[in-house]
Amino acid sequence: MKLAFLFICTLLLSFALKAQTSNDIGKIALSVVMPENIEGLNSSQLSKIETKISQIVTSAGLGASGFNNSFIIYPKFAVYETNVVEGDMQNLTVITTELSLFVKQYDNNIMYATISKTLKGSGKTKELALTNAISKIPTNDPEFAKFIETSKTKIVKYYEEKCEDLIKKSDSFVKMQKYEDALGLLMSIPEEVSSCHNQIQLRSIAAYKAFQTQKCSEILQKAKTTLASSDYVGALNILSEIDPSATCFNEAQMIAQKAEDKVTALEKKQWDFQMQQYKDGISLEKQRINAIKDIAIAYYKRKPRTINYNIIVR
Repeated sequence: MKLAFLFICTLLLSFALKAQTSNDIGKIALSVVMPENIEGLNSSQLSKIETKISQIVTSAGLGASGFNNSFIIYPKFAVYETNVVEGDMQNLTVITTELSLFVKQYDNNIMYATISKTLKGSGKTKELALTNAISKIPTNDPEFAKFIETSKTKIVKYYEEKCEDLIKKSDSFVKMQKYEDALGLLMSIPEEVSSCHNQIQLRSIAAYKAFQTQKCSEILQKAKTTLASSDYVGALNILSEIDPSATCFNEAQMIAQKAEDKVTALEKKQWDFQMQQYKDGISLEKQRINAIKDIAIAYYKRKPRTINYNIIVR
């Protein structure tokens, strides 16, 4: 008997940024896209498949979700054969299934790699047999690893070919004073794209400095308000967000001096250490890169993406 269940649905699916940190920025990632409901599989089984796919991706060294990531991995699952084997005590349901995985760039509909695996499962019921088959998805299978590596190679090649175009686009954002858009775009280019990594860093720092100048008055006002409420440590923390290249840095230092006299010796020591890092070129650059990544994270958290699964599989 032959019965196929394919992942085809018209539901809109949003995949969110899940507890990501600045360490995830600049890394190649494949966002796992799953339907919310599908006939023949319950929510627990769908969740298990999603977990398995995430494990396959991470086992190969990639992230299973990404910032503004148009590169997605999605499954199709089919049950091709179902048999009931009679036993002395009870019957046993045996099924033959196939899991197919696809890596695609959603924005331009380019398919990068596909793979299929036949899985068999058994159980007292068809539901248990399906769960058994899903549990056998081999997350450390060398063929899956090769499949992910092939996808990664093609993704790097894509960015190498598009690097100049993306940089020009970020430059246009800067000219329009859309600094967060520029930083978000630049930070979406993976570090593995070595051919333009240096350009990305230079453009990012330039955009960050311009962004700092734009935000100066806002940060200063926030610091003054915090200082007025006698939260001296809070005021210093806010002022520490101002980059030395910003036009309001000197004014920020004057405000900081008022707060310094009100904090404890330990708190002043921490502030002095922060200021000393500004004088250290290497430390300052590292701080800027971390701040840029934080801006990119906040930017993409405000811009959740929505994917129509039916469009993906069509």
